[in-house]
Amino acid sequence: MSTTDPGRIVCASCGRSGPYRPELAGKRLKCKCGGIIQVPAHSPPDHPSDEPLRPQPIAPAPSEPAHDPDAGYDIRTEAESDNRPVQRPPNVLAYGTGAAPAPEPAPSAYPTYPRPKTYASNSAAEQSHLIRMVILIAVITVVIGGSIVGIRMLKGPASSAPQLGEDADIEAKISDEYHKDVHAWFQEDPSRIMGPWSQSQAISQADRWHQQGAKQVLAFGSRISLVAVIELPDDPAQRKPIFDWQAQWHKEHLAKVWTDVGQKYLMIRLGI
Repeated sequence: MSTTDPGRIVCASCGRSGPYRPELAGKRLKCKCGGIIQVPAHSPPDHPSDEPLRPQPIAPAPSEPAHDPDAGYDIRTEAESDNRPVQRPPNVLAYGTGAAPAPEPAPSAYPTYPRPKTYASNSAAEQSHLIRMVILIAVITVVIGGSIVGIRMLKGPASSAPQLGEDADIEAKISDEYHKDVHAWFQEDPSRIMGPWSQSQAISQADRWHQQGAKQVLAFGSRISLVAVIELPDDPAQRKPIFDWQAQWHKEHLAKVWTDVGQKYLMIRLGI
């Protein structure tokens, strides 16, 4: 180290210099050229001392290009500079660290075989689960069957009279679909449509059937009724004009013509 420059620390090897700072007092610094600088414990004097300068050894010229003297030096201590921890890649093992691996067990003189597993407990559990499933299915079957029987009992006993004409289909339609007498059906919603007829035409035709002896005339559906179901009178003389009108209408509209065989209902296909 040279102190020819007042208040600065100078590398004797390459001539680089830097300002003296109190936190560097007594430390060994490593210059960028590789030289070691011993920083004095006290700040160098700002003026040259009376003691004559001692000759400094002439250092060989550095191989690297000359740098600015005020470019600074590496202020890391020697311990910090030379003993930096090595950054190893994650896939490289660090030797000498961690616990030593456990030694492998010595091979046995006699071969050993694993004890066979028993599945008695598993089989018992599976059998218990299967029994519960069978009981559950049986209970569900009984409940569904009881529901069907109850619904049939609420509907009442089936008619023992023979089903003539379309009576079976018409009774199923009455049981399953929304329906009302034509007058009440239009009173609920005047915008409803009954086949190709307007409201006034449908009501007028229903009134004519009532005059001929029909017990009721039904319309089906919430918006459009494509059929009209007539509950026929019992008197054959009253039934004839209704069947005659039905025959002419169904012929004109290419539908099946029904004859009077004593049925209870007559369905008129209205179309659109």
